[in-house]
Amino acid sequence: MFFRKNCFFIVALALSLLTGAFFRPGISEVVDCIVARIDAGIITLTDVRIIRAFGLGSGQVVQPAPMTLRQCLEAAVDRRIVVSLAPVNIVLDEAEVDGLLQRMRSRIGPAEWQRRLEEFGLEEEDLRPYLKEILLYEKIIALRFSQSVEVSLKEIEAYYQNVYVPAQEAREEEPLPMIQLLDTIEFRIRKEKTEKQVSLWIENLRRQADVWINPDCLEPDLESREES
Repeated sequence: MFFRKNCFFIVALALSLLTGAFFRPGISEVVDCIVARIDAGIITLTDVRIIRAFGLGSGQVVQPAPMTLRQCLEAAVDRRIVVSLAPVNIVLDEAEVDGLLQRMRSRIGPAEWQRRLEEFGLEEEDLRPYLKEILLYEKIIALRFSQSVEVSLKEIEAYYQNVYVPAQEAREEEPLPMIQLLDTIEFRIRKEKTEKQVSLWIENLRRQADVWINPDCLEPDLESREES
């Protein structure tokens, strides 16, 4: 195990020297290292930090809450596995990448956007591989699951009676008639069922893939140092 870890550190060190992946003085004292290997590909600590800094952990333009390094890593591993193992061939339109990049920039704001780029020594173009992987992942998921998840009227009725009505009563608000909420409830049920199916599918793909994670790169003191 010691030999294996040190082999990966040596590889990471060589990659850092070749690509300039060391963090610059005044930014961080942490030397980049490999935090995950998925088959022939790797994910570095730099990748995970960039994913968190630019809010790319959830793959959405607006995240519900800040994510830890470990959460960002798990999201990155899932995306890499799906994109590399899913048996589909998708060609991305560069305009889609441009659109996501623009929405991210608008959400973060020009000044903060530039600060984050400078923190990692990045140009905007350097973010495109991350965005392409996110878009490919989302397209693969949509193609596989959008048509396969069905919602019955019985499920809608159960959700209305067991979830919606009690929630309204807890807020002391009058429940709307179910007929007015059919589309909304169907959407929520479909979303929940899809997320469960996606999770099970990715778990299966993980078992097929050769995944190695180095938790030493994600020790709590590393997260606290970068936030100080």
